[in-house]
Amino acid sequence: MKKHYLILMAFLHIGFFIYSQEQFTLPDYFRTNRNLPLIDIPTVMTVELSNFGAIPNDGKDDAIAIAKALNFCKKVSKNGSGVKLLFAPGTYDLFPNENDSHLIELNNANNILIDGNNAEIVVHDPLKGFFSVFRSKNIIIKDLFIDYDPLPFTQGKIVEIDLKNRTFDIKIDEGFPQLNNEMFQKASRVWGMLMDPEIPGKLKDGAPNLYATKDFEVLSPGVFRVKINSINLLKFMEIGDLYVHLARTNGRSLFRSNSSKNITYLNITSYASPAGSYAAFNMEEWNIIGCAVKLKEGRIHSANADCVHANGGAFGPWIENSLFEGYSDDAINLKSTKRQILKQNSPTELIVKYNLIKGDIIRIYNPREGKYLGTFEIINRKPLENNKVLVTLNKPLEETLYVGDTKRHDIAYVDTQSNESFVVRNNTFRNARRYGILLQSSYGIIERNIFKNLSQCAISMNNGVDWGEGFVSHNIKIDRNIFDNCGYDDTYFKDYNAAAIRLRVTKLKNPEAKGKWCGVATAEWQGLENISITNNTFLYNKRALSIECSVDTFIKGNQFIKNVKDLSDENEILLKNNNTNLVFDN
Repeated sequence: MKKHYLILMAFLHIGFFIYSQEQFTLPDYFRTNRNLPLIDIPTVMTVELSNFGAIPNDGKDDAIAIAKALNFCKKVSKNGSGVKLLFAPGTYDLFPNENDSHLIELNNANNILIDGNNAEIVVHDPLKGFFSVFRSKNIIIKDLFIDYDPLPFTQGKIVEIDLKNRTFDIKIDEGFPQLNNEMFQKASRVWGMLMDPEIPGKLKDGAPNLYATKDFEVLSPGVFRVKINSINLLKFMEIGDLYVHLARTNGRSLFRSNSSKNITYLNITSYASPAGSYAAFNMEEWNIIGCAVKLKEGRIHSANADCVHANGGAFGPWIENSLFEGYSDDAINLKSTKRQILKQNSPTELIVKYNLIKGDIIRIYNPREGKYLGTFEIINRKPLENNKVLVTLNKPLEETLYVGDTKRHDIAYVDTQSNESFVVRNNTFRNARRYGILLQSSYGIIERNIFKNLSQCAISMNNGVDWGEGFVSHNIKIDRNIFDNCGYDDTYFKDYNAAAIRLRVTKLKNPEAKGKWCGVATAEWQGLENISITNNTFLYNKRALSIECSVDTFIKGNQFIKNVKDLSDENEILLKNNNTNLVFDN
């Protein structure tokens, strides 16, 4: 085992360098083939950003100048010609403005290459994202470094713990925001994490992964008393522990792209974000190539939410040769979109909320019983008032549906808007909170990646039934990855099915619950289909694989090594339950 461990460590040391040399190749099994990543645009004009008043290193607000330059590029490219917007090297400052969620917006644009020329963007509003793209096509943003000042989080060291009064005291590290900064009250989600004393970005072994509170008291300059309602959470703390507290504002990702096609983020390095890093909705063929969500020297945290969050899209992302570290939620979260069923006119006619088009494939699910109600194609549609659509199904729906617009009602998930044809290849995910990949998508490949020191599962495939979003995955290939020390926080050790890779279909545990959450239970439906897990290496904690509720799962050619540092009491390679045609060749 020691020999195997040393070989694995050697792979981890050189893996990212080798992976970065790969050329783009298209997987051959997708249901709908996609194009290779867009990494260049022929241009007929280069527009100098400085000509519009953005002067690097002058400390002045550059947002208006960038917006003017982008508008000029839009006009030039209206005839179909490509245009390059070129930054001069240096630092550009963006201060708060009237935009709703992102300081820079690009809408209804085509054929623009934004060349950052290795400039640095410093965002001075910790509650807003940097760049939003909407209804655009063929846009490349490349060669930028992005940071925040003030940061949307703080960090420090725990200097006192009071179990009786349910408080702990934290001394903020020099140069980091104070907890009485208004963002720690204004942000939509404010919470903290206990961090590893030796590995920046990694959580403390065995600790809970969330300390939610906005209750702070100033004790002295740089020292705050933090109130936590749970004594059990405080019991995991020790004086001297490192701690991060973040001001997360959902929807304020660093980059947001919506209803667009061929959007590429190329060689971008970001150090912080008030929410996620790359959010996408209703997208086609978008790419993250050679990017890094990275820890800056002296910091133990980076992004406040998912590095990549994609909800609905004819195509999923192509993510290659990138680094994701120090984030505080999932590195990648890919969801199929949903439609609420408002009325059932007949076995073949439904009224749904929001748009569906002819040819869309929907999969209808009863979340209360965990019952699958069938797959249907939309053969006709008629728009109605108030964002409603009357759709005709290709065959009768035998069930009488429980209709409405909550997560407790029967829901139609749009399989043709499930981020299919996604590629996650040659990336490194390390030293971070929660999952590497939360997968609620279809027809994708995850290959030659490194997953290291993630506090929960490296890959989790489960429907988000209690969130009312994200359906079950199908047709997924997981090949030639390395999984090293994934799963070490308190939640991981408590979950009966925790594993480096976990598959499960869930239903609502208590649909009649009066509060926000119903909880989840394992469903009887074997909804996860055609999953292959091949030629991977696992240095695992507790369990390498947990496979439940699946059909045609194929596991072969993997290497399994128990982590000598594993803190769990359990040790098994595979948990299996409620599967059909599960092939496990160890």
